[in-house]
Amino acid sequence: MKKSVFSFLNAVLISVFFFISCASAPKAEEQLPEEVLEDVNTVEDVIEEVTTVDNSSALEQADLARQAAIDANADKVAPIQFAATDALLKTLQAQAETGVDVSIGLKDVQTRYEALEKYAKAMDAKSRVDELGFASYDQATYDKGNQAIADLQNLFSETNILSSAMLEKANEAYSSFNSVLIGAFKKLAKEERNGAFAAKRDADSVKAAVAEKAAYGKAVEDFKKGDSNYAMQNPEAALKNYQSAKGQFEVLFKTVSEKREAAQKAMEAAKNAVLETQNYAANADKEAPLTGEEVQGIESEDAVLLEVETFADPKAAEVELSETISEEPIVEETSVSEEVATEVTEEVVTTEETTVSEVETTSENTVVVTDEPEVTEVENLENLADEKETE
Repeated sequence: MKKSVFSFLNAVLISVFFFISCASAPKAEEQLPEEVLEDVNTVEDVIEEVTTVDNSSALEQADLARQAAIDANADKVAPIQFAATDALLKTLQAQAETGVDVSIGLKDVQTRYEALEKYAKAMDAKSRVDELGFASYDQATYDKGNQAIADLQNLFSETNILSSAMLEKANEAYSSFNSVLIGAFKKLAKEERNGAFAAKRDADSVKAAVAEKAAYGKAVEDFKKGDSNYAMQNPEAALKNYQSAKGQFEVLFKTVSEKREAAQKAMEAAKNAVLETQNYAANADKEAPLTGEEVQGIESEDAVLLEVETFADPKAAEVELSETISEEPIVEETSVSEEVATEVTEEVVTTEETTVSEVETTSENTVVVTDEPEVTEVENLENLADEKETE
Protein backbone atom coordinates (compact mmCIF):
# COMPACT_ATOMS: atom_id res chain seq x y z
CA MET A 1 0.00 0.00 0.00
CA LYS A 2 2.78 2.36 0.91
CA LYS A 3 4.63 1.44 -2.27
CA SER A 4 1.55 2.41 -4.35
CA VAL A 5 1.27 5.85 -2.73
CA PHE A 6 4.94 6.53 -3.27
CA SER A 7 4.63 5.62 -6.93
CA PHE A 8 1.69 7.98 -7.36
CA LEU A 9 3.56 10.94 -5.87
CA ASN A 10 6.52 10.34 -8.15
CA ALA A 11 4.24 10.36 -11.14
CA VAL A 12 2.76 13.67 -10.11
CA LEU A 13 6.16 15.28 -9.66
CA ILE A 14 7.34 14.08 -13.03
CA SER A 15 4.23 15.53 -14.65
CA VAL A 16 4.81 18.94 -13.06
CA PHE A 17 8.40 19.07 -14.25
CA PHE A 18 7.26 18.08 -17.71
CA PHE A 19 4.77 20.88 -18.01
CA ILE A 20 7.30 23.40 -16.72
CA SER A 21 9.93 22.36 -19.18
CA CYS A 22 7.43 22.41 -22.02
CA ALA A 23 6.08 25.92 -21.26
CA SER A 24 6.41 28.31 -24.19
CA ALA A 25 8.76 31.30 -24.04
CA PRO A 26 7.11 34.64 -22.97
CA LYS A 27 5.91 36.89 -25.71
CA ALA A 28 7.42 40.30 -26.19
CA GLU A 29 5.67 43.10 -24.23
CA GLU A 30 2.96 44.65 -26.30
CA GLN A 31 3.36 48.46 -26.86
CA LEU A 32 0.32 50.79 -26.15
CA PRO A 33 -0.65 53.37 -28.76
CA GLU A 34 1.06 56.76 -28.35
CA GLU A 35 -2.26 58.60 -27.73
CA VAL A 36 -3.14 56.23 -24.86
CA LEU A 37 0.29 56.64 -23.30
CA GLU A 38 -0.15 60.46 -23.23
CA ASP A 39 -3.54 60.13 -21.49
CA VAL A 40 -2.04 57.78 -18.89
CA ASN A 41 0.80 60.20 -18.13
CA THR A 42 -1.67 63.09 -17.72
CA VAL A 43 -3.80 61.11 -15.26
CA GLU A 44 -0.72 60.19 -13.23
CA ASP A 45 0.28 63.89 -13.00
CA VAL A 46 -3.20 64.89 -11.83
CA ILE A 47 -3.23 62.16 -9.17
CA GLU A 48 0.12 63.37 -7.88
CA GLU A 49 -1.15 66.97 -7.68
CA VAL A 50 -4.36 65.97 -5.88
CA THR A 51 -2.57 63.98 -3.24
CA THR A 52 -0.39 67.02 -2.32
CA VAL A 53 -2.61 69.76 -0.75
CA ASP A 54 -1.60 73.20 0.52
CA ASN A 55 -3.14 73.58 4.01
CA SER A 56 -1.38 76.85 4.86
CA SER A 57 -4.54 79.01 4.78
CA ALA A 58 -6.53 76.64 7.00
CA LEU A 59 -3.58 76.38 9.40
CA GLU A 60 -3.34 80.16 9.60
CA GLN A 61 -7.03 80.53 10.43
CA ALA A 62 -6.75 77.89 13.14
CA ASP A 63 -3.73 79.68 14.66
CA LEU A 64 -5.59 83.02 14.65
CA ALA A 65 -8.58 81.44 16.40
CA ARG A 66 -6.25 79.89 18.95
CA GLN A 67 -4.61 83.25 19.72
CA ALA A 68 -8.01 84.94 20.08
CA ALA A 69 -8.99 82.25 22.58
CA ILE A 70 -5.78 82.86 24.55
CA ASP A 71 -6.43 86.62 24.54
CA ALA A 72 -9.82 85.89 26.10
CA ASN A 73 -8.12 83.70 28.77
CA ALA A 74 -9.79 80.55 27.46
CA ASP A 75 -6.65 78.54 28.30
CA LYS A 76 -7.24 79.45 31.97
CA VAL A 77 -11.03 79.37 32.06
CA ALA A 78 -11.29 75.99 30.30
CA PRO A 79 -7.77 74.46 30.52
CA ILE A 80 -8.81 70.84 29.85
CA GLN A 81 -10.83 71.64 26.72
CA PHE A 82 -8.13 74.01 25.49
CA ALA A 83 -5.40 71.37 25.90
CA ALA A 84 -7.53 68.79 24.07
CA THR A 85 -8.03 71.19 21.16
CA ASP A 86 -4.29 71.90 21.08
CA ALA A 87 -3.63 68.14 20.80
CA LEU A 88 -5.98 67.91 17.82
CA LEU A 89 -4.23 70.83 16.16
CA LYS A 90 -0.79 69.27 16.56
CA THR A 91 -1.98 66.03 14.99
CA LEU A 92 -3.43 67.86 12.01
CA GLN A 93 -0.30 69.99 11.63
CA ALA A 94 1.81 66.83 11.33
CA GLN A 95 -0.54 65.41 8.69
CA ALA A 96 -0.58 68.71 6.80
CA GLU A 97 3.21 68.58 6.43
CA THR A 98 2.87 65.38 4.39
CA GLY A 99 0.54 67.10 1.93
CA VAL A 100 -2.65 65.39 3.13
CA ASP A 101 -5.84 67.44 2.89
CA VAL A 102 -6.78 68.24 6.50
CA SER A 103 -8.86 71.36 5.80
CA ILE A 104 -12.04 69.86 7.26
CA GLY A 105 -10.28 68.87 10.46
CA LEU A 106 -8.64 72.28 10.77
CA LYS A 107 -12.00 74.01 10.31
CA ASP A 108 -13.38 71.90 13.18
CA VAL A 109 -10.42 72.88 15.38
CA GLN A 110 -10.92 76.54 14.47
CA THR A 111 -14.56 76.34 15.54
CA ARG A 112 -13.56 74.73 18.84
CA TYR A 113 -11.17 77.57 19.60
CA GLU A 114 -13.89 80.09 18.73
CA ALA A 115 -16.31 78.32 21.06
CA LEU A 116 -13.75 78.41 23.89
CA GLU A 117 -13.12 82.12 23.25
CA LYS A 118 -16.84 82.95 23.52
CA TYR A 119 -17.16 80.72 26.58
CA ALA A 120 -14.37 82.65 28.33
CA LYS A 121 -15.98 85.97 27.38
CA ALA A 122 -19.36 84.74 28.58
CA MET A 123 -17.92 83.77 31.97
CA ASP A 124 -16.26 87.19 32.25
CA ALA A 125 -19.52 88.96 31.38
CA LYS A 126 -21.42 86.84 33.91
CA SER A 127 -18.86 87.72 36.57
CA ARG A 128 -19.37 91.45 35.91
CA VAL A 129 -23.14 91.11 36.04
CA ASP A 130 -22.89 89.35 39.39
CA GLU A 131 -20.40 91.86 40.84
CA LEU A 132 -22.46 94.87 39.77
CA GLY A 133 -25.77 93.30 40.80
CA PHE A 134 -27.26 93.79 37.34
CA ALA A 135 -29.16 90.49 37.08
CA SER A 136 -32.40 92.09 38.23
CA TYR A 137 -32.34 94.52 35.29
CA ASP A 138 -33.17 91.59 32.95
CA GLN A 139 -33.65 88.44 34.98
CA ALA A 140 -35.05 86.35 32.10
CA THR A 141 -32.05 87.01 29.86
CA TYR A 142 -29.67 86.39 32.75
CA ASP A 143 -31.31 83.00 33.42
CA LYS A 144 -31.07 82.16 29.71
CA GLY A 145 -27.33 82.79 29.84
CA ASN A 146 -26.91 80.58 32.88
CA GLN A 147 -28.75 77.74 31.14
CA ALA A 148 -26.54 78.06 28.07
CA ILE A 149 -23.44 77.86 30.28
CA ALA A 150 -24.77 74.72 31.96
CA ASP A 151 -25.55 73.12 28.58
CA LEU A 152 -22.08 73.92 27.26
CA GLN A 153 -20.36 72.48 30.33
CA ASN A 154 -22.39 69.29 29.87
CA LEU A 155 -21.16 69.09 26.28
CA PHE A 156 -17.58 69.36 27.52
CA SER A 157 -18.00 66.07 29.39
CA GLU A 158 -19.21 64.19 26.29
CA THR A 159 -17.09 62.36 23.72
CA ASN A 160 -17.18 63.09 19.97
CA ILE A 161 -18.76 66.46 20.67
CA LEU A 162 -19.60 68.59 17.64
CA SER A 163 -17.70 71.87 17.54
CA SER A 164 -20.75 73.60 16.03
CA ALA A 165 -22.84 72.64 19.06
CA MET A 166 -20.17 74.07 21.37
CA LEU A 167 -20.06 77.36 19.48
CA GLU A 168 -23.83 77.70 19.43
CA LYS A 169 -24.15 77.43 23.21
CA ALA A 170 -21.12 79.65 23.81
CA ASN A 171 -22.58 82.39 21.59
CA GLU A 172 -25.93 82.13 23.35
CA ALA A 173 -24.33 82.50 26.78
CA TYR A 174 -22.14 85.43 25.78
CA SER A 175 -24.90 87.36 24.01
CA SER A 176 -27.24 86.88 26.99
CA PHE A 177 -24.87 88.20 29.65
CA ASN A 178 -23.64 90.99 27.39
CA SER A 179 -27.24 92.03 26.74
CA VAL A 180 -27.86 92.29 30.48
CA LEU A 181 -24.77 94.48 30.91
CA ILE A 182 -25.67 96.82 28.05
CA GLY A 183 -29.28 97.14 29.16
CA ALA A 184 -28.33 97.98 32.73
CA PHE A 185 -25.68 100.52 31.72
CA LYS A 186 -28.14 102.15 29.32
CA LYS A 187 -30.69 102.65 32.06
CA LEU A 188 -28.10 104.03 34.47
CA ALA A 189 -26.64 106.30 31.77
CA LYS A 190 -30.05 107.80 30.98
CA GLU A 191 -30.72 108.44 34.66
CA GLU A 192 -27.32 110.09 35.09
CA ARG A 193 -27.91 112.14 31.94
CA ASN A 194 -31.12 113.51 33.43
CA GLY A 195 -29.19 114.49 36.55
CA ALA A 196 -26.45 116.14 34.48
CA PHE A 197 -29.03 118.09 32.48
CA ALA A 198 -30.68 119.34 35.67
CA ALA A 199 -27.26 120.36 37.05
CA LYS A 200 -26.55 122.27 33.83
CA ARG A 201 -29.87 124.08 34.16
CA ASP A 202 -28.85 125.16 37.68
CA ALA A 203 -25.47 126.34 36.39
CA ASP A 204 -27.17 128.33 33.63
CA SER A 205 -29.43 129.97 36.20
CA VAL A 206 -26.39 131.68 37.80
CA LYS A 207 -24.82 132.59 34.43
CA ALA A 208 -21.95 130.10 34.86
CA ALA A 209 -21.23 130.23 31.12
CA VAL A 210 -19.99 133.81 31.62
CA ALA A 211 -18.55 133.61 35.12
CA GLU A 212 -16.60 130.37 34.52
CA LYS A 213 -16.31 130.10 30.75
CA ALA A 214 -13.56 127.45 30.53
CA ALA A 215 -14.99 125.16 33.21
CA TYR A 216 -18.45 125.48 31.71
CA GLY A 217 -17.13 124.53 28.26
CA LYS A 218 -15.40 121.42 29.68
CA ALA A 219 -18.62 120.26 31.37
CA VAL A 220 -20.58 120.72 28.16
CA GLU A 221 -17.92 118.78 26.25
CA ASP A 222 -18.18 115.81 28.63
CA PHE A 223 -21.97 115.88 28.33
CA LYS A 224 -21.76 115.75 24.53
CA LYS A 225 -19.20 112.95 24.67
CA GLY A 226 -21.70 111.00 26.73
CA ASP A 227 -24.33 111.45 24.02
CA SER A 228 -21.83 110.31 21.40
CA ASN A 229 -20.83 107.18 23.33
CA TYR A 230 -24.46 106.35 24.01
CA ALA A 231 -25.26 106.55 20.29
CA MET A 232 -22.19 104.37 19.56
CA GLN A 233 -23.68 101.63 21.78
CA ASN A 234 -21.15 102.19 24.55
CA PRO A 235 -23.42 103.10 27.48
CA GLU A 236 -20.77 102.27 30.09
CA ALA A 237 -18.48 105.01 28.74
CA ALA A 238 -21.49 107.32 28.37
CA LEU A 239 -22.33 106.80 32.04
CA LYS A 240 -18.85 107.97 33.05
CA ASN A 241 -19.14 111.04 30.79
CA TYR A 242 -22.50 112.03 32.29
CA GLN A 243 -21.21 111.53 35.83
CA SER A 244 -18.25 113.78 35.05
CA ALA A 245 -20.46 116.46 33.46
CA LYS A 246 -22.93 116.37 36.33
CA GLY A 247 -20.19 116.82 38.92
CA GLN A 248 -18.70 119.76 37.04
CA PHE A 249 -22.04 121.52 36.62
CA GLU A 250 -22.78 121.06 40.33
CA VAL A 251 -19.42 122.57 41.26
CA LEU A 252 -20.03 125.48 38.90
CA PHE A 253 -23.42 126.17 40.42
CA LYS A 254 -21.96 126.12 43.94
CA THR A 255 -18.92 128.31 43.27
CA VAL A 256 -20.72 130.87 41.12
CA SER A 257 -23.59 131.05 43.61
CA GLU A 258 -21.11 131.80 46.39
CA LYS A 259 -19.53 134.54 44.29
CA ARG A 260 -22.92 136.00 43.49
CA GLU A 261 -23.77 136.00 47.18
CA ALA A 262 -20.52 137.82 47.95
CA ALA A 263 -21.24 140.30 45.19
CA GLN A 264 -24.73 140.87 46.56
CA LYS A 265 -23.30 141.65 49.97
CA ALA A 266 -20.92 144.09 48.32
CA MET A 267 -23.85 145.73 46.59
CA GLU A 268 -25.69 146.10 49.87
CA ALA A 269 -22.64 147.75 51.37
CA ALA A 270 -22.41 150.04 48.35
CA LYS A 271 -26.06 151.01 48.70
CA ASN A 272 -25.50 151.86 52.35
CA ALA A 273 -22.53 153.95 51.35
CA VAL A 274 -24.71 155.79 48.83
CA LEU A 275 -27.29 156.60 51.51
CA GLU A 276 -24.60 157.84 53.87
CA THR A 277 -23.12 159.99 51.15
CA GLN A 278 -26.50 161.43 50.26
CA ASN A 279 -27.16 162.31 53.90
CA TYR A 280 -23.72 163.86 54.22
CA ALA A 281 -24.26 165.93 51.08
CA ALA A 282 -27.67 167.08 52.26
CA ASN A 283 -26.29 168.18 55.64
CA ALA A 284 -23.39 169.94 53.93
CA ASP A 285 -25.75 171.91 51.71
CA LYS A 286 -27.67 173.04 54.76
CA GLU A 287 -24.62 174.03 56.77
CA ALA A 288 -22.56 175.54 53.97
CA PRO A 289 -24.55 175.85 50.78
CA LEU A 290 -22.54 176.35 47.63
CA THR A 291 -22.86 179.56 45.64
CA GLY A 292 -23.74 179.60 41.98
CA GLU A 293 -20.08 180.02 41.06
CA GLU A 294 -18.14 177.04 39.75
CA VAL A 295 -16.04 175.34 42.38
CA GLN A 296 -12.82 173.62 41.36
CA GLY A 297 -13.10 169.81 41.75
CA ILE A 298 -16.90 169.73 41.70
CA GLU A 299 -18.61 168.92 38.44
CA SER A 300 -21.94 170.21 37.30
CA GLU A 301 -25.06 168.14 37.82
CA ASP A 302 -25.30 167.15 34.15
CA ALA A 303 -21.60 166.24 33.79
CA VAL A 304 -20.86 162.74 32.38
CA LEU A 305 -18.12 161.26 34.51
CA LEU A 306 -17.98 157.78 32.98
CA GLU A 307 -18.82 156.43 29.57
CA VAL A 308 -21.91 154.26 29.53
CA GLU A 309 -20.92 150.62 29.13
CA THR A 310 -23.02 147.96 27.40
CA PHE A 311 -22.88 144.28 28.28
CA ALA A 312 -23.71 141.21 26.21
CA ASP A 313 -26.69 139.13 27.17
CA PRO A 314 -25.41 136.26 29.43
CA LYS A 315 -28.00 133.94 27.89
CA ALA A 316 -26.08 134.10 24.63
CA ALA A 317 -23.13 132.33 26.28
CA GLU A 318 -25.19 129.30 27.30
CA VAL A 319 -24.89 126.14 25.20
CA GLU A 320 -28.17 124.51 24.25
CA LEU A 321 -28.37 120.76 24.87
CA SER A 322 -31.24 118.40 24.11
CA GLU A 323 -33.13 117.24 27.18
CA THR A 324 -33.74 113.80 25.63
CA ILE A 325 -31.44 111.40 23.79
CA SER A 326 -32.17 109.25 20.75
CA GLU A 327 -31.87 105.48 20.91
CA GLU A 328 -30.77 105.32 17.28
CA PRO A 329 -27.09 104.28 16.94
CA ILE A 330 -24.68 106.32 14.84
CA VAL A 331 -21.89 105.06 12.62
CA GLU A 332 -18.99 107.20 13.77
CA GLU A 333 -18.28 109.56 16.62
CA THR A 334 -18.26 113.28 15.94
CA SER A 335 -15.72 115.64 17.45
CA VAL A 336 -17.26 117.63 20.29
CA SER A 337 -14.25 119.54 21.60
CA GLU A 338 -14.01 121.78 18.52
CA GLU A 339 -17.74 122.35 18.45
CA VAL A 340 -17.85 123.42 22.09
CA ALA A 341 -14.80 125.65 21.68
CA THR A 342 -16.41 127.37 18.68
CA GLU A 343 -19.73 127.91 20.44
CA VAL A 344 -18.15 129.32 23.58
CA THR A 345 -15.59 131.48 21.76
CA GLU A 346 -18.09 133.03 19.36
CA GLU A 347 -20.92 133.59 21.79
CA VAL A 348 -19.23 134.49 25.08
CA VAL A 349 -18.27 138.17 25.50
CA THR A 350 -15.96 138.84 28.44
CA THR A 351 -17.28 141.63 30.66
CA GLU A 352 -14.98 144.24 32.16
CA GLU A 353 -14.52 144.72 35.89
CA THR A 354 -17.11 146.99 37.51
CA THR A 355 -16.86 149.13 40.62
CA VAL A 356 -18.42 146.32 42.62
CA SER A 357 -15.15 144.37 42.43
CA GLU A 358 -13.32 147.47 43.75
CA VAL A 359 -15.65 147.72 46.74
CA GLU A 360 -15.00 144.31 48.21
CA THR A 361 -13.34 141.70 45.92
CA THR A 362 -10.55 141.55 43.34
CA SER A 363 -11.47 138.11 41.97
CA GLU A 364 -11.25 137.80 38.21
CA ASN A 365 -14.55 135.90 38.19
CA THR A 366 -16.68 138.45 40.13
CA VAL A 367 -20.26 138.13 38.90
CA VAL A 368 -22.08 141.38 38.03
CA VAL A 369 -25.48 141.40 39.70
CA THR A 370 -26.58 144.98 39.16
CA ASP A 371 -27.10 147.35 36.26
CA GLU A 372 -24.65 150.05 35.14
CA PRO A 373 -26.53 153.20 36.23
CA GLU A 374 -26.59 152.19 39.91
CA VAL A 375 -22.86 151.38 40.06
CA THR A 376 -21.96 154.68 38.34
CA GLU A 377 -23.97 156.69 40.86
CA VAL A 378 -22.12 155.06 43.76
CA GLU A 379 -18.75 156.06 42.36
CA ASN A 380 -19.84 159.65 41.64
CA LEU A 381 -21.16 160.20 45.14
CA GLU A 382 -18.12 158.67 46.80
CA ASN A 383 -15.81 160.97 44.81
CA LEU A 384 -17.93 163.98 45.83
CA ALA A 385 -17.75 162.99 49.51
CA ASP A 386 -13.98 162.57 49.35
CA GLU A 387 -13.49 165.96 47.80
CA LYS A 388 -15.63 167.66 50.45
CA GLU A 389 -13.71 165.99 53.24
CA THR A 390 -10.49 167.25 51.66
CA GLU A 391 -11.79 170.81 51.63
